[in-house]
Amino acid sequence: MAKKTLTSGLLGTVTGLSKEAESVSTNSAVAPVEMPKEVAPEIPGQSDKRRPGRPSVNSGEPEICVTFKLPDSLAQEIKMLAVVERTTQKEIITTALKEYVSQRVK
Repeated sequence: MAKKTLTSGLLGTVTGLSKEAESVSTNSAVAPVEMPKEVAPEIPGQSDKRRPGRPSVNSGEPEICVTFKLPDSLAQEIKMLAVVERTTQKEIITTALKEYVSQRVK
């Protein structure tokens, strides 16, 4: 028979729990522990500093979503570059396309 836990309302019932586990999970009230600011995880949007490789929100350039298939060797090279340069694959491809277009226009 399924036992009811604190999270069973969200996740459904959990089977195979002993009565001790049920009594601990339903009767124990744990006070929230406050973590120091240095240890507390950052909440997105609350930090002014950018993470490496993340584009700024208001870069001023319009974004155009394009999908195209790259050869496997080139895709692997772009993934490795993104890791080495600590940037996104999108930024690497965008830079390469800008260079290509600027050479073609000249």
